[in-house]
Amino acid sequence: MGASRWSYFTPFRHGEQEALDDLRERVFAEDAGYYREEGVETLEGLMASGWLVEEPAHSVLDVERVVRCEEDLEEPGDVRVVEAAEAVELFGTPHPVREAVEQALKRAGDGWFPPVDRGSGCCTIVYDAEGRPSELCFWGLTGD
Repeated sequence: MGASRWSYFTPFRHGEQEALDDLRERVFAEDAGYYREEGVETLEGLMASGWLVEEPAHSVLDVERVVRCEEDLEEPGDVRVVEAAEAVELFGTPHPVREAVEQALKRAGDGWFPPVDRGSGCCTIVYDAEGRPSELCFWGLTGD
């Protein structure tokens, strides 16, 4: 599923929002025992609880919506799709394969990789060797 603690690869089936929704459910399920001990049974219950607002934002659970917009125009809780010229700048191509995305993610610590100290994450479509969308990579996810 993930390349690091702050990035996730997930299958691309129907669209970016569906992939984010599925990913959030999977991440919640991984820690469901912890949340249940705290009285939270579902992802919806976690979102409604206000708990994420009180805790430092740090995961895919803190975001809810995938948006297409100009860089820096996303709102807290949004995940912006990186595409076109920005994808070329980050990955060297508008249709990056997984290896190119993983290599770029390794360089993220250099401070140039978006989002840098902003309140949302980004995602990009990852293509297979035949040029078909196969995965989505989400990174930098935070709702604060």
